[in-house]
Amino acid sequence: MRILIITGGTTSERRISLMSAKCVKKGLKENSHRVKLFDLKKGSISKNLVEDFDVVFPVLHGEEGEGGNLQKKLSTFGIPFIGGDPKGFQQGWYKISFKEFCDKEHILTSPWKKIKSKDDIVEFGFPCVLKSSNGGSSKEVVILKSAENLKNNLCRVLLKSGLPLFVEKYLPGIEVTVAILKDKALPVIEIIPPKEGWFDYKNKYWGKTDEIPNAPSLTAKLKKIVQEIALRIHKTLKLGHYSRIDFIISEDQPYVLEVNTIPGLTASSLFPKAAAAVGLTFPKLLDKMVKSAYEDK
Repeated sequence: MRILIITGGTTSERRISLMSAKCVKKGLKENSHRVKLFDLKKGSISKNLVEDFDVVFPVLHGEEGEGGNLQKKLSTFGIPFIGGDPKGFQQGWYKISFKEFCDKEHILTSPWKKIKSKDDIVEFGFPCVLKSSNGGSSKEVVILKSAENLKNNLCRVLLKSGLPLFVEKYLPGIEVTVAILKDKALPVIEIIPPKEGWFDYKNKYWGKTDEIPNAPSLTAKLKKIVQEIALRIHKTLKLGHYSRIDFIISEDQPYVLEVNTIPGLTASSLFPKAAAAVGLTFPKLLDKMVKSAYEDK
């Protein structure tokens, strides 16, 4: 098939998007697909751009790729694309709207509050986590253990950014993630960051984080519960061909952290590792995804 990969863009996740796209292109070519990359930084998406392709594959992390606008535009062209409902992408990508979605659907997530100032954070209490509603790859996230941490440079930058911000209660525990392929939950992956660290941007892509398929620290019952919650989120938001939902297991209780509407697809990414746990090599996974998108037309 002829496949157009949309990547790059201008957000803080441009570098990761290009890394993912390079891996996806290589994997697709191994299955004899004809592949072209288009960097969104070079221009906007048009029907003329996509009409000569069988499938469009957005590999564009960050707001430009995951916030729903790209999916809305692609859905008007009549060309099969890997993805899902634009409204679901929008609701899932923006962290505040996703927190509101979880509350509405009675899906357990850490207690939270919208904030605008240091005083709002102090009033909420410590330890807590400061987040931007439209951040990604853990780049706009600060763990605040006490008021002293409010002096953190990224904290100051976020508070001055004008971006919609919120804080949530910091919950210690076991971090896990569940990848969804179409309507199937893949094996739970346990994430063990370096000692005294956490699964931040650096550790996600260049750190010594251990990512263990089948989450040995969880009971079989708990693994089934998080898979069911992840699948429910995926289906309710109509995210389409794939997604990944992150959790923290605190005191044997799963709390949803966030949904990844376009999960990372680099060599070290969690989604391909989850697929590998059920025998899907990276090229086979990609082939399955593009064929699924084409057949759904």
